[in-house]
Amino acid sequence: MYHGSHIIITAIILLSIASAGGILTRYFKIPYASMLVIIGLFVGIFHIFPSLKITPYLIYYVFLPVVIFEGAVGIKLRPLMSNVLPIGALSILGTIISAIFTGVIFHFVLDFPLKQSLIFGAIITPTDPITILSMLKNGAMRLKNENKNEKENKKEMENREDIETLLAGESLFNDGISLVLFEVFLNLNLRNAAHIFSDGMRFSLSSLNSSLYHLYNMFYYIFGIIQASAVQFLYESIGGSILGIIIGYLVSLVLSLATDFLTEIMISLLLAYASLIAAYYLHMSFIMAVIFSGITLANYGFKNKVTGRTLEVFPIVVEYITFIINSILFLIIGIEINLFKIFDIWLISLFIIALVLFSRFLGVYIISPLVNLIKNRFKIFSNGLTLNKRYKRFLVFGGLKGALPIAMALSLPLNMHLRNEIITYVFIAVLFSLTVQAISFDILMKNGYKNSI
Repeated sequence: MYHGSHIIITAIILLSIASAGGILTRYFKIPYASMLVIIGLFVGIFHIFPSLKITPYLIYYVFLPVVIFEGAVGIKLRPLMSNVLPIGALSILGTIISAIFTGVIFHFVLDFPLKQSLIFGAIITPTDPITILSMLKNGAMRLKNENKNEKENKKEMENREDIETLLAGESLFNDGISLVLFEVFLNLNLRNAAHIFSDGMRFSLSSLNSSLYHLYNMFYYIFGIIQASAVQFLYESIGGSILGIIIGYLVSLVLSLATDFLTEIMISLLLAYASLIAAYYLHMSFIMAVIFSGITLANYGFKNKVTGRTLEVFPIVVEYITFIINSILFLIIGIEINLFKIFDIWLISLFIIALVLFSRFLGVYIISPLVNLIKNRFKIFSNGLTLNKRYKRFLVFGGLKGALPIAMALSLPLNMHLRNEIITYVFIAVLFSLTVQAISFDILMKNGYKNSI
């Protein structure tokens, strides 16, 4: 256990290493998150911080609320409402498809129990808004610099906002849906599934009535699981969203009572943790609560209840806090990953990487035609983006994994069967995503971002 002085010294060293990583990104031309993870890998090999551990509580209750809140506050209402169809379909249906597909294939190929396989699918499905948002900012900045002598018209600006909102919004909502799925699968009771399914498949002419009875039990069991899961899913996701809107509205009213910008900024930041605490005690999705409270604050409170000074300073303050959190988080992720253990199971590692990539591909490419069809059929959705090949590539390559999968994996019950294996497999997917995939996505952004608007 670290004393107070050790914690301070460790934090200073980590931030110093992160600063060096920020300088190195300029010369190696790779994303900041990827550089920190790579540096963390080397730090972990030499055991410089043997007692430094990442915990799910640290990610859930300290890091994620601010990070998600910053992304939510940055979402504008106009592009969000215009693209509610693709964002909603991809983050809900796409996430469910990817999670279940991953779990089923994982179950059959690696002979994992079905419950653990579905849990793994839910854990590894959420994308990382931290990396996505930082890359979008860099991409927008590159674009702005390239066009600094050109006057962009209104249509170009709206298209750019639509693309950024699609990528950032899908990533944020994807996290909330995935965490709800994780909790649903974790609470599934599959104890009697094996004999119910095996009995249901036994057909014989001499015992037709018995076989039909077992089939009835099997489908009744499946329906019971779906019904219970759907109720929990809807309560946590929709309930968290409504809760976030209510708290965001109430805090916006409180902001009108403040008289200086420092107090307004403090109240605004506390909103993220107020949403977290309220959702925790009501057993709702805290991620959905934080997202919708941030969107409500940005599009209602900041427009009507705060001073101009707050509008100038708040984005800088929350961006700086998020930057510090990201720096420490990605370094610790790299330090925590055991490269030698991954090399020992290289064949399984390759399978997991391929499975995670393909499940993301499947979710995006199954949902996209449906989204485009509905968009063309109904005028209410006509202002949104058409998911062409370029946007679908952005979504697939931008499906980066990060802190949330690690937090979910580490929060698994200590007595859960195959817990350590699931954690190892999650770290494998996250390592690949934050290095190889993140660098590939950054290249795609550099080459394709300008041409996509």
